Amino acid sequence: MTSRSDISRRMVVLGIAAGGLSLCRVRTLSAACALTPGQAEGPFFPVTQALESDLDLTQIAGRPRAEGQVIEVSGRVLDGGCRPQAGVVIEVWQANARGRYDHPRDRQNAAPLDPNFQGYARLISDAEGGYRIRTIKPAAYPVTADWWRPPHIHFKIQAQGLAPLTTQLYFAGEELNGKDRLLGPMPEDQRRRLEVALAPGGADHLPRGQFDLVLA
Repeated sequence: MTSRSDISRRMVVLGIAAGGLSLCRVRTLSAACALTPGQAEGPFFPVTQALESDLDLTQIAGRPRAEGQVIEVSGRVLDGGCRPQAGVVIEVWQANARGRYDHPRDRQNAAPLDPNFQGYARLISDAEGGYRIRTIKPAAYPVTADWWRPPHIHFKIQAQGLAPLTTQLYFAGEELNGKDRLLGPMPEDQRRRLEVALAPGGADHLPRGQFDLVLA
């Protein structure tokens, strides 16, 4: 026969176990909503917006598709409490498949421009805080004789009631990441939040990656 003391002990053990699971969930949730580290805006923020600012940077109406590897990046805009942020303005800009920005300050770059590449987008997050862009994977480019910037995409986010965020997305596994003067010195846990792994997905098997943006 099971005594009341045995039942009590079991209830205590079950309570501790349940509490441990709850604590694990809280820690996982907290880790998932760690703030996205900020990065420098850089000198190539667009001075004029493209005629189109839709989610597909690879295609300008009436022109051929841009040169380079087509990729897709998606994610959500969240606050530090993991709450999705709808209606947030997200500006995205980047170099093309040769490492050149369509910007007057990048004229000394010997790489060619791609007239078919949009290079800039202005998005609005949906009701769940989501966004998605289809773009070209940018190339690396030299800053000085001994510093090449790894492939990256710039993000600038402004949400009512939250601190604005300017940051950069990097691609996991790129050799230049660890040598970059902006990304390389960062603590490893912060670097991981900015490095995105691409993997084929969807019916079209495009390389896709997820980049959540968590604002303070």
